[in-house]
Amino acid sequence: MPSQLGRIEHIVVLMLENRSFDNLFGWLYDIANQPPFDHTPPANFEGVYGKNLSNPTSMGKRIPVGKGSEPTAPFPDPGEAFEDVYEQIYGKKIPAVTNGAKLILPSACNMQGFVSNYETKNSANSPNAETIMNGFTPAVVPVLSSLAYNYGVCDHWFASIPSQTLCNRSFIQAGTSSGYVNNGGADGILFINDTPTIFNLLSDARKSWKVYCGGWTITSLVLLTQKQVWDFALQPGYFEHVSDFLADVQKPGGLPAYSFIEPNYIDSIVHGPENDMHPESHPFQLYGHSNVEQGEKLAYDIYDAVRKSPDWEKILLLIVFDEHGGNYDHVCPPNSISPDNVVIPPGQPGGTGFAFDRLGVRVPAIVVSAYTPQGTILNTTFDHTSALSTVVNCFGLPTGKLGNRQQKAPDVSEALTLNAPRQDRPPIPLPGAAAIGVAKRAAALETAILHADSKLVSDLQRRILVGAAKRLGLSPVEQEQIGNTKTALGADAELLKFEAQLAAKRTMNRF
Repeated sequence: MPSQLGRIEHIVVLMLENRSFDNLFGWLYDIANQPPFDHTPPANFEGVYGKNLSNPTSMGKRIPVGKGSEPTAPFPDPGEAFEDVYEQIYGKKIPAVTNGAKLILPSACNMQGFVSNYETKNSANSPNAETIMNGFTPAVVPVLSSLAYNYGVCDHWFASIPSQTLCNRSFIQAGTSSGYVNNGGADGILFINDTPTIFNLLSDARKSWKVYCGGWTITSLVLLTQKQVWDFALQPGYFEHVSDFLADVQKPGGLPAYSFIEPNYIDSIVHGPENDMHPESHPFQLYGHSNVEQGEKLAYDIYDAVRKSPDWEKILLLIVFDEHGGNYDHVCPPNSISPDNVVIPPGQPGGTGFAFDRLGVRVPAIVVSAYTPQGTILNTTFDHTSALSTVVNCFGLPTGKLGNRQQKAPDVSEALTLNAPRQDRPPIPLPGAAAIGVAKRAAALETAILHADSKLVSDLQRRILVGAAKRLGLSPVEQEQIGNTKTALGADAELLKFEAQLAAKRTMNRF
C-alpha cells in the first residue's frame, strides 16, 4: 500500500529509558485483560501470551514469565552494561578477549541469562530475582498500551547495540557510537561521539529542529554526548523545555520539522520527578522510586498535545525506548551490520572488541499518525537508525551521511497507509492519577527533604553531572566534586548553577 510519509511536515520522537518489549507489551493481548485488550493476540503479534517461557536461577530453578503490577519494578536496577547484556542474551558470562582481538559472538542466542544476571547484580535482593521476568499488563501502563492498540506498534524494534543508554542514544542521533558500547566512553566518565548528526544534516538542508528537554537543558544527552551539536547550544531556539513543546505544538506551523524529546533524568524541585521510566537504583528519591507512571504521564501529555494540534494531520509521533535496561525479553536480537567498521579492541579505553554485528534487545516502539490504521502491527526489523531513515526520507536529506546501517535501515512509512487522515483522534486514559497527584508529590518532597542525606544519585545521573561540568569547562577538581554529589537535592542545586552558566555562555556565544 502507498505510504503517506510525504504528507508529514513534523516528526516528533520521544525516547524513554530502559524497558524491553516484553516488559511493557508482552501482555498487551491476553484474555484476562480488561477491554479492549481482552483477547488472544493477533497472529502476527510477538508477545508472551500462550508461550512456555522461563529462565533458570543460578541454582537451576525455572522462573516463568509473569505479570507484574508494581509500577516501580524492577527494583533495584538490573544490569545493562555490555557484559551484562551478553550474559542475558547467551546465558553465560562473556569470555576473556585477548588485547587487540575482536569479540566473536556465538552464532545463536537463547535469552536464558536474565535471572542469573539479575541475581549476580543484586545479590542482596536475590529473593526478588523473579521480578525481572515480569511484564506489565495494560492496566499498569494504560497510556502506552492504548497508543499501541489505537495506532501502530513495532514488535521487532531492537536497540542498536546490546548495551546501555548513551551509545544506544548516539545511534538515534548519529547512526553510530564510533566503536564504543558503554556509558563511560574513552575517558571513563561520559561517552562523547564526534560524527555528523541528524541535526547537522537538517541544519545544512535549512530544515528546523529542536531538542525539548524534560529537565535542565544542560542535562540533555544530545548536548552532552554529540560534539557536533555543541555550537548549537550557544544559540537560542535549539535546546528548550518540554513545556515549550506543549506550547509550540498548539500553534499552526509552530513545531520544527524535527522535534526530539528527552525526559527528565533526575528528580528536580524545579522540573518535577524523574519521568524517563528508568528502573530505580536507590531506595529513596525526591518523589519516591522512579516508576513507569511518571513516564506514562509524559507520554500522555505529548500525545494529548499532538492530537489537539491544528497540525495533527501533518505530524508523525514516534515513541521508542533507548535500550531494554536488563528487563526480560524472549526474542533473540538478529545479526546486523557495522555502521562504520570501527572496532575498539579490549585493552584500549572503552574497548570491548565488539564488531557491532548484532543488535541489542527488543524495545517498545509506537508509531502515531493520522494515517496509521487502528491496530497496525509492524513486524519489520527496525533499530534506532530507522528513526534516522524516517527523518532523512521524509525531508529529502542526503543519504550516506549517517553510517552504513542507517543507509540500509527501513523507515516507518509502512505504518502510514490510510488514504485520508483519521478524524477520531482517540483519547487515551490517564496513567495512575494517584501516583502523580499534587498532594502525593508534595508529601514525597517533604519526606525527601527530611532525608536529604540519603544516597540518591545513580551511576547515569552522576555521569550526567560530571559531563555537564566538563562541558561547561569546570576544572577536573570541580568535576570530581560534582561527581561526589550524593543526593537529588544536591544535584538539583548544582544543575541550577549549571543552567545559569550555560545561559551566560550563550550570551557570550562561546564555551
